[in-house]
Amino acid sequence: LLFRSSHTAQGAYGPPATAGMADVAAVFASRSEFAGSIELSALFDGASRIRACGLSLNLICQQVPDHQLRRMVCDGIQLTCLFLDPDGEAIKAREREEEHPAGHLAGWTRLNIELMSRHRDRLPAEARDRLRLAVYDETIRFNIVLVDDRACVVQPYLPQARGIDSPTLLIRPNGVPGGLYPIFEQVYDAMAERSRQI
Repeated sequence: LLFRSSHTAQGAYGPPATAGMADVAAVFASRSEFAGSIELSALFDGASRIRACGLSLNLICQQVPDHQLRRMVCDGIQLTCLFLDPDGEAIKAREREEEHPAGHLAGWTRLNIELMSRHRDRLPAEARDRLRLAVYDETIRFNIVLVDDRACVVQPYLPQARGIDSPTLLIRPNGVPGGLYPIFEQVYDAMAERSRQI
C-alpha cells in the first residue's frame, strides 16, 4: 500500500484526484508528515524511471535504504538526481535565507552526492549508466520527484523554512487537461537541460 496503515488506500498510488484538484491526490503540511504517511517503496515499485531535482534530495538519498537503491537500479530503473551545486552561488543564498552557517547545506548536499557516487561506482558495469547524477546552480524553487508518468511529489521552498517543514503535494495525472503533473515535469525538464553531469 502506498499509504501507511493509518490511512485508507484508494487506488494504486493514493486517493484518486477529483474534479477541480488539478491532478492533486494528497496534500501534506510538511515533508515529515508525507514521509510518515507514504510508503516510498510502494511509490517506486514497478517504476522504470525516477527523476528528481531539488537541494540535497534527502527523500531519496537518506530515506531509501542502500540495498533498495541498488536493487532498483540493478532491476532496470533509470534514476536521475539533480542536486543544487554545493559549490555554486544559489546554495549560498539558500543558506542565508534559512539562516544556516555558511557551508551547512553545501555539506549535506556534498555528502549525498558522494553517497550516490559510491552507489554508482559499486553497481555492475551494465547498470552504472542508469544512475545519473548532475548539479545545477540557480534559485531553488521546488523539490520534484517524478515516478514514470504516474506520480509526482512536489515541495516548494519557502522563505526561511527548511525543506522538511514545507508543504508536500502528491500529484497523480488523471488525463484531464489543466493538471499540474505536466507543469512540474516541464520544470524538471528545463532544469535537467541546464544541469551539468557529474
